[in-house]
Amino acid sequence: MSTEEQKQAKQEKKLARVQFETTKLDAAQRNIHVFAGIASIANFLLLLCDLFFIREQNERLIIGILRYCFSILLILMALRLQRIKTFSGFCVVVSILEGLAILLFFSILQLYDSPDFMIQSMGILLTILIVFVVPNRWENMLALAILASGAFFLYAYYRIPNLLPREFLAAAFYAVLTIVLCAVKTIGTDRNAQREFAAKSRLEQASARDFLTNAATRERLEEEARRWMSFCRRQGLPLCFVFADLDDLKRINDRYGHAMGDAALREVAATMRSQLRNSDTIARWGGDEFVLILPNVTLQNAVLLLDRVKKAVSQVTLEGGITVSCSFGVVQMGPESDYAQMLSAADTMMYRAKKSGKGRVHFSDYMDDNP
Repeated sequence: MSTEEQKQAKQEKKLARVQFETTKLDAAQRNIHVFAGIASIANFLLLLCDLFFIREQNERLIIGILRYCFSILLILMALRLQRIKTFSGFCVVVSILEGLAILLFFSILQLYDSPDFMIQSMGILLTILIVFVVPNRWENMLALAILASGAFFLYAYYRIPNLLPREFLAAAFYAVLTIVLCAVKTIGTDRNAQREFAAKSRLEQASARDFLTNAATRERLEEEARRWMSFCRRQGLPLCFVFADLDDLKRINDRYGHAMGDAALREVAATMRSQLRNSDTIARWGGDEFVLILPNVTLQNAVLLLDRVKKAVSQVTLEGGITVSCSFGVVQMGPESDYAQMLSAADTMMYRAKKSGKGRVHFSDYMDDNP
């Protein structure tokens, strides 16, 4: 594999990861208010436990303030998390919140006169489970779980008096086992979800692409057209539709065979795509016809672009020295234009180009000329 191919493969892999994480972000944002509500309720229940074990009024007041502030923070950050645009940003905020929760656990633990090791061990196991339940990257989950359990057992070893070795070892074993099981489950689930998403994406991409030319299908064309028409209208931007026809494809098929005709379609589609931007759409309409969508392009600039495309197509040379040409019809979207009208207008312009000698560009400002 060449360096360019490796670079492209890395970019495709990165894009697939971004798309997968976008899907995860949508699911996480739909459920984050549920996690925040459960965490707030659990925080209140833990406050009742703290008040039961701690008798000093000052310490009770401190614990009440800490847990109350943390519950308010959870609610506020849940609202913030629903507006975050990237999964990485979402994970950063969640990790910070979980880190604060762990810090809160140890801050309150310091206020206990003689904390019960086994009860606090159950608390750290619960913390580990919560860390692996709340949506986050598995790397962050694992790091937080190891940090919380490691800090707890160090604290217990040095600060809890009369700690029995067998209790310490048993609790440490269960903590490690919980982390391992949760990590294996989380990593496995994440990888399975990635594989399912990749398979679904490949299926959707295959159904949205013409197998011969790799251009979009009619169905995908309509989706893209309606999306861009709506966007350009909202933003006050121009939009052009182009009908392109490969001239004399029937003659190529009859004289050189359908394999040569297919090669001509592939080369023309690839050449046109190389002249377009990433935001532009090229779709195979059927047979020898293609439709292009050019968002944020005026009619004048579209004609200039198509002149370049026409020249690039004319330079395509197939096996045996066969050359090809294309005829183009282009129209600009008007205030009341709809999808079907735009296609019909561009199609009419394309036929005018073919009748006037082929290998030409005909155009119409759809707002002034409704053919």
